[in-house]
Amino acid sequence: MSMLNQMKTEEFDAEWMNLIISARKLGLTLEDIRAFLRSPYQPMKNPHLTTANNTCTSS
Repeated sequence: MSMLNQMKTEEFDAEWMNLIISARKLGLTLEDIRAFLRSPYQPMKNPHLTTANNTCTSS
């Protein structure tokens, strides 16, 4: 594995760890997290939708 790929993987892993820790602090169980990740109702990524034109996040 190249140094760049290893750095990206470690950064990616750190992000996932932070998400899991945050979810646990909110009281979610590991099974809650697994169920959420397996859910078929996950929002689809839309490359045309950005935070700049998202009415939910714009001020």
